Amino acid sequence: MITSPRWTLEQLKNELRSRSEVKGWIVTQENLHRRERYLLLDQGKLSVDQDREVNSQSVEVRLFVHTGKTGRQGEISKKFVSEKPLNEQIESSIAAAKETDYEAWDLPSDLPKDPPEVKSCDPFMAEDLAGALESATQEVSKAVALPRKTDFNSSELFMSIHDREVHLSNGLTQRSKQSRMYVEAAYSYSKSGRSDEYLHTAWTISPADISIEHLFQEASDRAEISLQTKKPNTGKYSVILDADVLAKLFNSTTFLLSARNEYLDLPHKNPGDDFIPGATGDLLTLTLDPSLDFGAVTVSVADQGIVQKPLVLVDKNIVVTTAIDAQHGKYLKKKPGTYRGNVVLEAGAMDHAQMIQSAPKVLEILQFSGLFIQETTGTFSSEIRLARLHDHATGTVSIIKGGSLSGSISDNFKFARFSKNRVKRSEFDYGVATGYFGPEYALLTDVSVVG
Repeated sequence: MITSPRWTLEQLKNELRSRSEVKGWIVTQENLHRRERYLLLDQGKLSVDQDREVNSQSVEVRLFVHTGKTGRQGEISKKFVSEKPLNEQIESSIAAAKETDYEAWDLPSDLPKDPPEVKSCDPFMAEDLAGALESATQEVSKAVALPRKTDFNSSELFMSIHDREVHLSNGLTQRSKQSRMYVEAAYSYSKSGRSDEYLHTAWTISPADISIEHLFQEASDRAEISLQTKKPNTGKYSVILDADVLAKLFNSTTFLLSARNEYLDLPHKNPGDDFIPGATGDLLTLTLDPSLDFGAVTVSVADQGIVQKPLVLVDKNIVVTTAIDAQHGKYLKKKPGTYRGNVVLEAGAMDHAQMIQSAPKVLEILQFSGLFIQETTGTFSSEIRLARLHDHATGTVSIIKGGSLSGSISDNFKFARFSKNRVKRSEFDYGVATGYFGPEYALLTDVSVVG
């Protein structure tokens, strides 16, 4: 159970109201209920190695203070902990905020009316987290029991419910609930004294959006081919990227479509611009959608107190508008609106088999070692963890490991073709949520690979 704090949320807000230096605040409290299960084989049968239950509470305060400078304010975000005296934390936060210097802005004065209802929490997980975990464990057990040439090493299952309250100094209180599930499968393959492991992971908001059987099958299949690898030859390739990579790439590009980048004079796109200059492939339509059922960034009202609705940012490769939050809308004298949401891309017309046959040589990326994305330029690079090289001249399929791939959205997506099948992806990287619903694959051309 959550230990009662020494101070309450109401006491925190009352103390902030009483401080003349305090201009405003955004207080976020989250109650977390998480179940963790670690699974191994014991005498040939799946067994629970560790089973944990976690209940915790966190409070974060984004504090705005007067600094005595006309048109300026101080600002800081800080975690507050129940084990420390409240006044001490407030005083230190005020002092730290006064050391900063930002252009002044105010939270919206109009409170949201009739915010839309969204599906951000799986009902089964919300009602019975232990039961949902047990159901997922049974799916893992069935997947592990299937005969394979590989060895099952381990699996992890995490399920959590996040109850969140956001309190703004303008009087708004917004409550929301989100479910999260993480599943991990590790398989290894051994032959002639050599062995290699493949680790496959996935996040989801609802268990219905993920196939544990498919995840475990892919982990096993890829472990099985991991000893047959060679480095790629240096050159330019047609490359197939999957939705895991596309989700990361296009979530990063939303920075180019934000009022924040415009205000900070960072690279950005303006309405009327080509999103990808000279594009002639499948022309991109990108929507920021906070209403997507069970998306990682499905929200009704965002943290600055603004109702979030689907917003088309790019239509057939033409930038239509930008994502404007209250702070940077104030600075740029633009009306704020949607700035949070899942990235949704329109489907293309190709299927996976057509992509593989599209060029004399096609490199199909199965997994990167670690994708690096430069958000301000749209460039990306990574070492290749595992890939298939389809060589139609020789009729062979080679397994590739090592070497590096690099490219950019502006160059390598000019002639991109997207799959007609769309999938959902969720990610929580160091607490930052990103959601995606779009093509399962994209086919790029002239991508640089160094062996």
